[in-house]
Parts: sequence; structure tokens; C-alpha cells
Amino acid sequence: MSNSSPSGQRPPNLRDDEPIALLIAALSFGAIFFWILNQNQEVFSVGNFLKKAGETKAPQIITTPLIQPTEAEIEVKKDPPLEDSAQQPSPSSGIVTTPAVPSASSPSPTPSIAPSVNLTPAKPGTPLSFTDVPKAYWAYPFITALSAQGIIGGFPDGTFKPEQPVSRVDFATQVQKAYTKPDKLSAIAFTDLPPGDRRLTAVEQAVKMDFMSGYPDKTFRPTQQVSRLEAAIAMARGLNLPIPSDPEAILQTYADQDQIPSWARSRMAASIQAGLFAGDPDTKQLNPNRPASRADIVVLVFRGQKLGTQGQVIEK
Repeated sequence: MSNSSPSGQRPPNLRDDEPIALLIAALSFGAIFFWILNQNQEVFSVGNFLKKAGETKAPQIITTPLIQPTEAEIEVKKDPPLEDSAQQPSPSSGIVTTPAVPSASSPSPTPSIAPSVNLTPAKPGTPLSFTDVPKAYWAYPFITALSAQGIIGGFPDGTFKPEQPVSRVDFATQVQKAYTKPDKLSAIAFTDLPPGDRRLTAVEQAVKMDFMSGYPDKTFRPTQQVSRLEAAIAMARGLNLPIPSDPEAILQTYADQDQIPSWARSRMAASIQAGLFAGDPDTKQLNPNRPASRADIVVLVFRGQKLGTQGQVIEK
């Protein structure tokens, strides 16, 4: 046998353009192969080649991993207790306010200045409003009237504390503000109120007008609480109330009249007769030894003003 071609046939020859097409295909395949090898130095495989050919390059998105709060942070984020919240009354007005959060463009708010202990009206005739003295409170009209005169004030938290006991120096201060009358006595040099004491002016004026006096040991005892009996006697003496013709008849109507000492009975009866002092209408008791409250003193001072303006105060 021979490898010669069948008779009548000639071996196949390439077309003139086929070598050029093969060259272009080889170059294209080589270029693709080179590009794949330079992408992240990945090992070439048919699967990777097909995957790269089908991918569309998308913009890279950077994400921040979620950080879980710790137990301590969760505890801080809980609602604060009521007494620490921002819904509390401001020291000066007692109005419930919610503070606004200042923006970056707005100026910081100016902090409010806490008022002093003794508040006075902004202008004469303007009464103060106290959060613990509603209109239904028995001494509301008296407290309102004296606050409008600037004789009494409240506390920085907007309260009046009407049931709080009154010290002797506070009583002297109210008397000194509420009344103007000629001096009847000379000032006393009290050993517990040295010169320069800021309370001395009010005490001296109360003593000169004969509303108050000191003790035999030359002390005034400014921080000592005033009893209801002492307050009533002081007002009766300072206002020169007339002594009733029968003091005992007036006192006998009260169940605890035996608690009034002999030296104070006539002036206590004078206070009752003038309408300056009154006992409990339900229990028929005067409660003379109970500490006088701020409301008690306000009522005494206001009624004493009315007695003076009505001309019922008789000088000795």
C-alpha cells in the first residue's frame, strides 16, 4: 500500500484569508489569557474565565459593622426617675417647662438666676403665686394680700410653706415691714445679736414699737420658734388693743383656756375680742402652745393692719 492520493484528487489547500484569521484569533486569545493572569494573580481556569467574562464591575460599598451597646450603656439610656427629669418646676416660677435643645445656629440660652429667699412683687400691688397655696387654702386671701405689699415672700422653689413654724427674728421682720408707728421703747443690746448682724435692724424696730421684747438674760433668741400665744400677745401689745372688761368670760368658751398663763390672759382676751386671734371653731381650742405657722402669722399681721386702718387701735 502507498500513501499516495487517490487518482483524480488533489490535496486540500488553505484559502488565502484563513491564515490571517487564525493569527488574529491566536492573538486575541493570548491577550485575554494575559489579562486574566494579571487580575489579583488568580490561577487561570475555564470557570474563572467564564465568571470574569460575565461579571459587571459595580461600585464598592463600605459598610460599618453594627456595634452592640453594653449593659451599662443600656442602663444609662433608660428613662430617668421623675424627680430628676426636666419636667420639674423651675426654682423661680414653679411652671413645668421642657428645655429646648439649642441648635448649632442658635445661641445658647442664658441661665436663669435663682431668686433670693424673700421674694418681692415685680411692682406694687402684684401678688405672688405659690405652688403650695391654692385658692381653696384657708389663708390664701391673707397670703395674697401681704405678698402684694412685699411684706412676705416665698422660697426659691416657688413655695410658701404655710405650715412651717416661724422664728422670732422672722416674726420681727414681718412686723417691721407691716407697721409704721412712733417708737415707744429704746433699743436693747441683745447679747446674741451683736452689732453688724443683718437681722438687728428688724429686731430693734420691733422692740421700739413694743411688739417684741427680750428675755431677762439680755438675749433675744432669734432662731427660737414663736408660739401662737406669744404671737397673739405681741400683736395685742404692739397694737395697744383695749383690755376687755371681763377677760375670763371670753376665755372660758375655749376648752384649753387653762393653758394660758395668768400674765397673758387679759391680752389674749383682747386679741380674741378684737377679732385678731381666733381658735378652732370645731374643737373650741386655742392651741396656745403650738408653734405659730407662717400662715398663722400672716393672718395676725393682716388683721392687725385692718384694725389700725379702722381706727380700733387705742393708744395707751
